[in-house]
Amino acid sequence: KGQCSADSVKLPNVGREGHTFLHHIVDNYDSLSNWTVFSQAQKPTEGYIDHKIGGGHLLTGITLDDYLSHHNQTEGSADSLFMMSSKVHLPSMRHSLRSTYKTHPHQTTPSISSRDSCPKVDGDDFWGPYHDAPLLRKTLATKCNVEDYALGDAVQSFWPDFLEHELPANEVVHYAQGARFAVSRERVHQRTKAYYQRLLDSVSSEQDPCLNYLFEFAWYYILGNPTVQACESFVEDTTVADSEVRFLQAGISGGISGDISGGISGDISAGISGGISGDEISDSNDGSDVSAFTDGVTRSTLLGTSAVSSVLVALSLSTA
Repeated sequence: KGQCSADSVKLPNVGREGHTFLHHIVDNYDSLSNWTVFSQAQKPTEGYIDHKIGGGHLLTGITLDDYLSHHNQTEGSADSLFMMSSKVHLPSMRHSLRSTYKTHPHQTTPSISSRDSCPKVDGDDFWGPYHDAPLLRKTLATKCNVEDYALGDAVQSFWPDFLEHELPANEVVHYAQGARFAVSRERVHQRTKAYYQRLLDSVSSEQDPCLNYLFEFAWYYILGNPTVQACESFVEDTTVADSEVRFLQAGISGGISGDISGGISGDISAGISGGISGDEISDSNDGSDVSAFTDGVTRSTLLGTSAVSSVLVALSLSTA
C-alpha cells in the first residue's frame, strides 16, 4: 500500500528488516551518515500489545526524537543508542521484560526519565521476572529447523560461530524489541564491509529466514564490536531460567510455565511485525542526510531533521 518516492531503491522482498538494514550498510559503507537511526516499518508508538493489535515498540517516555537527537545532545560522544526492552536467557529462551515497556492496552507503565539503555538498580524502571515463551521457542525451532530441546544450544553457537563474538555474561542477551536503534558511523566501521556482506548474504534468499529472528537479539553486537555487554547481568537472574534448561535437556519441551507476560508472544518476540524488507528511500533536507526504509506494504514519510545534522533515518509510517 502507499506510494514510494521516485528516487527510492526497491529491494527484493526477502530477509525482513535485517536484509534492509544490512543492504543499506553494505551499499553505503564508505559514505554512511555520522548517525543512523534504524527502525522497522511500523509507526513508532508506545509498547507492543500483540501480533494483532501491534505497537511501535517505544519505551514509555521515549520518542523517536530521542533517537534522532542523541548523538548531537551528547556532543558526538555517544556511539549508539539502544533502549533495551527485553532480555533473554539463551539456553532456555526464557524472557524478562522491562517495566517501562507496555504490553497491554490498559496497562499503566512508569515513564522512563532518561535515555538509559538499561534500567537502573532502584526506581520504577526495572527488569521483570523471567517467563517461559513456548510459542517463541516453537517458532524459532521450526524456522531454524532444530528440535525444541536443542534450540538453546543452537542459538548459543550462533554467537561465536556466526557473529564472531563471545557470549554475553551468564548467557543473557539484552535487546530492543522491534529492532529500533541508532549508531554512529564509527561504530559501524568497527566491523569490515565483508562482515556485513556475509550477514546480508545469509538473509538474501528467503522471505522469512531463521537468522533474521536471531539478528533481532543481536543487533547490539552486530553493529560494531562492543567490548562491554549491553546491560549488567547477574547470576541470580537466571536461577529460574536454568531450571527450564534441565527440563529441556531431559526432553520435556514445550509450555512448562504458561504464557509469557505480554509482548513476547505472537510472531516471535513481539517485535517482528513489519520490516519485511522492500524499499529503501533516500532524500536530502537542508544539507542533512535523511533516508527512510519501508517494508513495501506501508507508506514511507521523510522527517525534517533541522536540529540534527547528517542523520539517516530508517522510518516508515503505516497507513490504514
